[in-house]
Amino acid sequence: MKCVKSFKIFLAFGICLWLVGCATTSKKMMSISASSLEARQLETRYYESKKDLEILSASVATLQDLGFQIDEINRDFGVITSSKSRDAREAGQQTGVFLMAILFGANMSMLADHTQTIKATVVVTQVKDKSYVRLTIQRILYNNQGIVNGVETIKEPEIYSSFFEKLSQAIFLEANNL
Repeated sequence: MKCVKSFKIFLAFGICLWLVGCATTSKKMMSISASSLEARQLETRYYESKKDLEILSASVATLQDLGFQIDEINRDFGVITSSKSRDAREAGQQTGVFLMAILFGANMSMLADHTQTIKATVVVTQVKDKSYVRLTIQRILYNNQGIVNGVETIKEPEIYSSFFEKLSQAIFLEANNL
């Protein structure tokens, strides 16, 4: 009897892993991880300015416009940390958990993502007449009991491009007191 119960738990866990794997898009599976240099090129832009405090201020405004709450600002080091929380439930995972509950009577909800915290960090560095801005974004996934299910770095170029376009506009507004 104990062997059958262990087998059911093992089988349920295996099916959950398979369902989570199915949620991964083929684009993600086929992508080659970026080297450190490529990642920095994605995450970094420079601006012809000696006024790093204006750029820091524009970065704060841009993050807030994107829905982030500012957690901490260190003006001396040019670092801004921010975060926002979002729903992380995906249909594939939720369906898998539901099927596991029906088939095996097991509560597998701890394996499914429930919420996520997106953390964005901006570092502004002054080098001669240029201010370098580096943005890094991480996503922390939690289950319905608040336990961390996973952590990943966001690497979608569109997200970084969008941030830097908005930042360029904010820098222009800051520089012209608009």
